[in-house]
Amino acid sequence: MGRYTWTLVTLAACGLFCFSCTSSGGSDSPGYSAGGAGGADAGTGAMGGSAGAGGSAGAGGSAGSAGAGASAGAGGSAGAGGSAGGTGGVSGAGGNAGTGGSGPACGGSCPTGYTCQTANGIDVCRAKSGVPLFSHVFTILMENTSYATLLKAMNGSGAPNLAKLAQNHATGSNYHGVAHPSLPNYIALTSGRTQGISCDCNPTGSPCNTLNCNALIHTCGCNKAATNLGDQLDTAKVSWKAFGENMGTACNLSSSGNYAVRHIPFVYYDNIQKNASRCKAHVVDLSNFSPSTAPRFTYIAPNLVHDMHDPFPATAQNIKNGDSWIGPAVNAILASPAYKQGGLLVVVWDEDDLSGGVTGTDDPIPLFLASPYAKSGGYVSKLKADHYSLLATLEDGLGLSRLGNAATKRAGIADTLSDYFPAK
Repeated sequence: MGRYTWTLVTLAACGLFCFSCTSSGGSDSPGYSAGGAGGADAGTGAMGGSAGAGGSAGAGGSAGSAGAGASAGAGGSAGAGGSAGGTGGVSGAGGNAGTGGSGPACGGSCPTGYTCQTANGIDVCRAKSGVPLFSHVFTILMENTSYATLLKAMNGSGAPNLAKLAQNHATGSNYHGVAHPSLPNYIALTSGRTQGISCDCNPTGSPCNTLNCNALIHTCGCNKAATNLGDQLDTAKVSWKAFGENMGTACNLSSSGNYAVRHIPFVYYDNIQKNASRCKAHVVDLSNFSPSTAPRFTYIAPNLVHDMHDPFPATAQNIKNGDSWIGPAVNAILASPAYKQGGLLVVVWDEDDLSGGVTGTDDPIPLFLASPYAKSGGYVSKLKADHYSLLATLEDGLGLSRLGNAATKRAGIADTLSDYFPAK
C-alpha cells in the first residue's frame, strides 16, 4: 500500500501566441485568441521562471510585449528578444508572467458556453466559472505530502525548485484530497468519484472485499466500468496521453521496481484497459514525453522516488528527491510553446501524509498553478478546494462537460479553481 503520504501534481499548458477564436469542444484547437509569450526564465535546475507576456495580434495587427528569448510569429518582427503575438504582429521587450498587453477582441466567436474576456489583459474565451480555455494541459501527480510539511521544506533549503515555483506563480493553502489511501484520489480526479475504491488495489485480479482490500491488504483487482476523463477527451477529439516513469511497455498493468501502476488511473477503466490498441496509444512510458510534441492534455506520474513516495518511512530526503526531479521537468514545460501559448500548469499532491495522525484532521495538500492567464508572483489561494474542484477546472479549461462530483455543488468547497485567475 505504500506509506501514508500522497502527492499529486497537475500541469496544464496552453501558450500565449495567437489562436483564432472559432473552434469548439469537438476540436483539438482551443478556439480562442491569446497574446504573445516570452521564454521562461529559470535558473539551472530551478523550477519555474518568469515567462514573458503580451497581447496577440491578428493579421497585420501589433502584439503586446513578449519575453526575452521568444521567437517572432509568422511574418512578424520581434523586438529585443521579443516574440510577435501573431501573423504580422510586432513585439516589444520582455515582461513577467501574468502580465501582458491587450490583443484583438475574440469577435464573439468563442465555443458555446464561453464568452470572450481577458485574463491578465490577454484575450481569451472563459467558461461561466471564469476558467479560461487552455490550449494544452499538463498533469503531474506527486505523492503523500501535507502542505505544512512541504511549506517547512520550502522555507528552509529542502525544496528550492518548488519554492521558486511558488514565488513566481500561484499556490493554494487549503486544497485537499478526497479519500485515503492514494488510489481513490487518482480515480476521483479522473472520473469525478472514487468509484467505491477503498484501497490501493490492482487494475486486474479477483474482486475486492473487506478481507483483500483494506488498510493493510490490497491484493484484489478493482477495474471499473466508469466514464472517465479519457472518454471525454476522445469524444471531444482532444489529443491526450498518460505518461508513467519506468512504465516500460505501454499500458503496463503491473507494478515493478519504481513503477506504481496505481498512479496511472486510466488503466483502471475497462474501456481503456480492455481495448489494447487504445490503451497502448494513450498510456506510455515517460521517456516518450517531450513538451514540444505534447498532446493537448498530458498526465505525468513520476516514479516512486521522484514523486516523493519512497523511501519508506519518509524523511526530508523524499522531498529533496522529488524537488530535484521537478526542477528540470517543469522548466522544460514552462519554456515550451505549448505552455506559453495559453497553457496551464498544476502541480498537486494526491493526499496528505497523515502528519496529524491516522485519525487526525484532513490536512491540506500542496497545489501549484501556473498559466499566462493565472495570478502569479506568489499568490496564495485560501479558498477550500479539492480534487473535484480541480477536475472541474480541467474540464472547463478543455471545453468538456463535468463528471460526477465535479458537477455537484458542495457546501464550503469551491466548484473550480477560478480564484487562481484574475477577473480580467
